[in-house]
Amino acid sequence: MKNGTILCVSANPALDRQVRVPNLLLGEVNRATRALSLSGGKAAHVALSARALGARSVWIGFLGGAIGKQCAAELQELGVETVVIQTKSSTRVNVEIIEDSGRITEILDPGVAPDATEQSEMLGVFSEGLDSSWKGALVAISGSLPAGTKPALYTSLIDAAHRAGSRVLVDTSGEALRASLHPHPDFVKPNGREAELLLGRKLPDIQSIKEAADELLRLGAQSCAITLGAKGVLWASADGGPVWLAKPPHLKAISTVGSGDATLAGFACATLNRWHGEDALRFATACGAANCLAEFEGRISLADVHSLMSKIEIEIL
Repeated sequence: MKNGTILCVSANPALDRQVRVPNLLLGEVNRATRALSLSGGKAAHVALSARALGARSVWIGFLGGAIGKQCAAELQELGVETVVIQTKSSTRVNVEIIEDSGRITEILDPGVAPDATEQSEMLGVFSEGLDSSWKGALVAISGSLPAGTKPALYTSLIDAAHRAGSRVLVDTSGEALRASLHPHPDFVKPNGREAELLLGRKLPDIQSIKEAADELLRLGAQSCAITLGAKGVLWASADGGPVWLAKPPHLKAISTVGSGDATLAGFACATLNRWHGEDALRFATACGAANCLAEFEGRISLADVHSLMSKIEIEIL
């Protein structure tokens, strides 16, 4: 596998507070059996997964306060190069409640919008890096925008990456995803629910999901994968080629949080290695499945990925 660079962009990182309880009782006192804090946000999970897959993993994002310092230090300890755009506001904290049954409840802090100066610094450092130390890097923009931040931040990042000759993968939702389609990203990866919300309709079956992917391509994406949890990954591209559906094996998951991010890292590494079609989809789907077996989000095992690849079912629709 080639050791190219994957530049992971985070506009809204977080410290993820993971709490395990036997059974979440609403309106009652719940006593945790375990609690820990992890550097989080979707881009962090992508960066950690890419690092585990052997890529040079660089993370750039807004961080502030003591929580921001904790996030950066943890990523660095895990082998991810970090570039911090310092913010006046403190980094947000998310809460993930995992029950013994495997059910997961997430409470996501909306985050605080970086000011105009901080956003300008992000764009400057990003553009300069792609013209120098990160030249030729594949760019992965993932996660939400902080409340109050205009989607133009993402479109500016995509445009800057394309001017530098880099390919761009995007995993976001809502208006940020809608705006990100206009500058024609090379790849987008919403999940099924995010696709429903964007298009304003239910996607009850594979045919409707295929039609949703086609619509995202018409709106500007060059390639589109829609992740469907245990039902797999549907992938289509604007070049008129086949539409693929990959189905992972049934697994006893430790947690499914971050599996879409590991899938994105798999697609990124497949792109770096110029893998196409079934090979790329099989690898990316195995990465998402491997995340279900990992103790923490994004900390996948390459051995698990290779073991799972032969168990992925591929269908051409």
